[in-house]
Amino acid sequence: MKTHINIQIRLMAIAIFSVLITGLSSLYMLDSVQRAENKASREQQQLLIAALALEEAHTQFKIQVQEWKNLLLRGRDADAYQKYFASFNHQTDEVQKRLTEAQTAFKGTQHEQFEGLIANHKKLVEIYLKTLDTAKLDNPESVETIDKSLRGIDRPLDAVFPELTKHLAQAAKNKLSEDNALHTAAHRKHAWWISICVSISATLIAVSFWISIKTQANHKITP
Repeated sequence: MKTHINIQIRLMAIAIFSVLITGLSSLYMLDSVQRAENKASREQQQLLIAALALEEAHTQFKIQVQEWKNLLLRGRDADAYQKYFASFNHQTDEVQKRLTEAQTAFKGTQHEQFEGLIANHKKLVEIYLKTLDTAKLDNPESVETIDKSLRGIDRPLDAVFPELTKHLAQAAKNKLSEDNALHTAAHRKHAWWISICVSISATLIAVSFWISIKTQANHKITP
């Protein structure tokens, strides 16, 4: 009988230990899943920030092109020239600022495309400014010649913005799909582990009670 009691105590101790391990491992796995979800949420947020910054950069670029046209067509006197020239430079800074924000927020295969977009925008601005140095804005014929020579020069760059936005949207979609698959797998693994631990604990407790009942029954039978 003493042997049965010792076995029962050991089984109960193992069962309690198993329950503790189940609880601790459950907490650890839940924490791991939560950290993974937080990381995924941050990455998705970065993609959203990149997309919004890119969209804003596109808007500012369109305004910049309009400011160039204003400068070319309306900057005849000194005051008007300074006004539109300052606006053009301001838009240059705004476009570069938004593109840099988008590039910083997005870490992926389109990172090099951001670099190319930033570099090409700078080159376009250089062409505008170089042309402006030799322009005679008080001469309608000179203005018309410049306008014709640079007409449509912004279109290739303008077309890159929606293309890059499309890539970002696809990257966000792929990221969401990937994260959902990882989260599902993690939750399944967690549920499987808990089921195993609970089954072992329940079995040990059941065996312990069975030994206890058997021991008591034998004790009653023995005179």
